[in-house]
Amino acid sequence: MVIAAIYPLGLLAGGICCMSDSAHGVTAVEECADRLESLSPFSATVNYAVTLPQADDDIVYQVRLASEAAPGDSLCEARYLIEWELPRGEEVSDGFSAYSDGNHFRYHDGRLQEYHFQWDSIPFLIGRGGVQRSPQFAELLPQMMARDLRAMLADSTYRLRFVPDTVISGNHVAVIKGLQRARGYDGRYLTIVLDPATGRPLRSESDFNPGQISEQSVAVEYTYPGGNVSVPRSEDELIALYPDVFGKYRSSNFRVENLRGRKLPHFSLPTVSGERYTYDASRGFRAPAVIAFLDTEVATAAETVEQLRKGVAPAGADLIMVFPGGDRDAAEALAGGARVGEYVLVSGRSLARDCGVTVSPAVIVADRSGEVTDVMLGFNRNLAENVIQAVALAQE
Repeated sequence: MVIAAIYPLGLLAGGICCMSDSAHGVTAVEECADRLESLSPFSATVNYAVTLPQADDDIVYQVRLASEAAPGDSLCEARYLIEWELPRGEEVSDGFSAYSDGNHFRYHDGRLQEYHFQWDSIPFLIGRGGVQRSPQFAELLPQMMARDLRAMLADSTYRLRFVPDTVISGNHVAVIKGLQRARGYDGRYLTIVLDPATGRPLRSESDFNPGQISEQSVAVEYTYPGGNVSVPRSEDELIALYPDVFGKYRSSNFRVENLRGRKLPHFSLPTVSGERYTYDASRGFRAPAVIAFLDTEVATAAETVEQLRKGVAPAGADLIMVFPGGDRDAAEALAGGARVGEYVLVSGRSLARDCGVTVSPAVIVADRSGEVTDVMLGFNRNLAENVIQAVALAQE
């Protein structure tokens, strides 16, 4: 369903103001935010459609939401569970996000990430409200919608208008209309349709960069099948919901050997020269790549580098040496400086964790698409020959 057909976005551009009377202005929008925040427990199914001007078809996600208000939690307004699916031809891409009491988990197509405030507080305190507030589709939760509305009220680039009672498809609804304008340009048109009796969101549409080449529209429709979905309040409860995901992909269980036949995770790490090397999983490598996880404190590290170079040189592959710590001088001293087709990266501990690397050296061979074709663990004096053979297979 295209909500723009009900409320043409062009109507939003004219006459929108943030009115001061309590019936239709700031106070009314604040009251809507209060009602959204108080929807607890909350569960809904959402149809989430993205329209791009250059695309023939919409990108349509199916999303399941569940949340509970968490007024005593300074890190997030709600505990939540978000599940989503995206059909791609005959395949389905899926994932989930969950947060409760300082613990956040994200899963997407074979990669599980977890964050714990007690272990590392920084991810919860930076960015757009921290990792716990920024997973995909979090903005659809009523508590996050309330947060966003209050932010718009405090933002001078936004103008909001509240319509307390109008009729759509024979039903009485309340509507919030919004316009973001900065430097003379319209950046976003917004429509939020609410149930006036319960305060629950029914529909919304955002049109970003209207009239520009980068224009993108997002149409959202909520349905309420009935009954509330429980939000997992502990790690054990979440594991019980997704035993296969945690058993196979959790960092503590995931092993580098399991990477064979899978794409390497995206990474961006500093080089010893102060630049950054970025691997984009959607683009792959320019040539087959040998990714070696090394540690300057391991006695065989220098000999491993020598063997790797002997193996990579005749094979025509790139050599990416990854060191866990941030000591660039130590990494460069051991590697002896990067040669053509070589990259010496530091601060690679997170990448090692994502790949399930627990020993050093660990060598991963990937083809141009980024798919892992071989994994070699530990040092052996036949490493150069093994690398030559593995790269030859990766080029087939």
